[in-house]
Amino acid sequence: MMNMDKISPKFQAIFVTGSQKVVGYEVFPYYREERKDYELTSFLNNRSIPEEYRLEVDQHVRRKAFKELATLASGKTIYVTIRPELYAGTILDSLVEELEPVKDQVVLGILLTDELARWADQKHFTYYLQMSGLRVSMKHTSIKEISMSDIVQVKPDIIEIDMSGIEDDVANVHRELLHVYTIAASKIGASLLFQGVESFQQLTDAWKHGARFVQGNFLAMKKEAMDHNHSNQDDLVKHFRSFVSFEQNRIQRLLDFTVYLDQRVSVVLEQQKTESYDDLALMIGKRLEDVSFRVYIVNNVGEQQSANAVQSNGVWKLDEANRWQNWSWRPYFLENIIRMNVDGKGVLSVLYKDLTSNEHIRTFSYPITTSEYVFIDIAYHYLFEYDYVH
Repeated sequence: MMNMDKISPKFQAIFVTGSQKVVGYEVFPYYREERKDYELTSFLNNRSIPEEYRLEVDQHVRRKAFKELATLASGKTIYVTIRPELYAGTILDSLVEELEPVKDQVVLGILLTDELARWADQKHFTYYLQMSGLRVSMKHTSIKEISMSDIVQVKPDIIEIDMSGIEDDVANVHRELLHVYTIAASKIGASLLFQGVESFQQLTDAWKHGARFVQGNFLAMKKEAMDHNHSNQDDLVKHFRSFVSFEQNRIQRLLDFTVYLDQRVSVVLEQQKTESYDDLALMIGKRLEDVSFRVYIVNNVGEQQSANAVQSNGVWKLDEANRWQNWSWRPYFLENIIRMNVDGKGVLSVLYKDLTSNEHIRTFSYPITTSEYVFIDIAYHYLFEYDYVH
């Protein structure tokens, strides 16, 4: 076994988004050899290494970290990783007993090191820890992701999302998954901790998806002591202010765009009178062809009354495929119908995935009467040309 005297913890600051202050530190195991430090996380995750060796290192690092607890200000927390396979049976009881004096200052990050392991099999393990007064987090990693059902079964206090390895130019692929975590966390009252934040874009994504805690080298590096440079905190404050300013500007422009569409559709309806739903859809499409690629008419119970007026290669034509299709199952559909009736104005939808193209789009809907509504799908090129719409 390696020389335990050469093994020590390092600490990385975790910031709370509300105040942008350091709320705690995560513990990482390191081995020092000839003035070089080697992280031992992969060693502890390697299931081919005997469990007793891994457990010895894990316990050693944790106990050395706990000695630093006395230096922490009141309210600060230590985050330690727990691998369930190392703490089966009576060893788990020993862990709970060990943590009893400091349980208010500890969060246990449950990490599954086997891609075949199931979170459902750990719910009794995590429940026992929570019933012992300990806070538990689920660690999402490239080895083992977390599904909605996993979160519902385990009911953690915190969900840890690893952002490392997610490149900025492919982050869109992961944003739907982040949205799922946001919804799941809100349903069970859990907080989101975004780890591995390596860039401004990743920090932006974390903020947009409801991060309560953030952590990563972009914010603060790992250190041998639980201290932090106040400039890191000042930088985070500046970043968050820029987020707020950008988002306020984006929302204002989105509202302006909604008013702009409202006025244009209103003018078309005043100038063009027809009893044919198909003709009306075609007329609106042609008058708004710089913005829209598809137009259709729906009644107040969600039944599509017209064919789809579709623009293809500069020509508008009718597509019968969805006539009489009912859209009331769409999220927010009925709510938007009521809003249009109450306000007498159009409504711009959130981004959603179009069933036909599989692309993300928005739809502007406008009340023709109190029981008939025109739906205008915004063209893809328009969404990407104007980032506030996308």
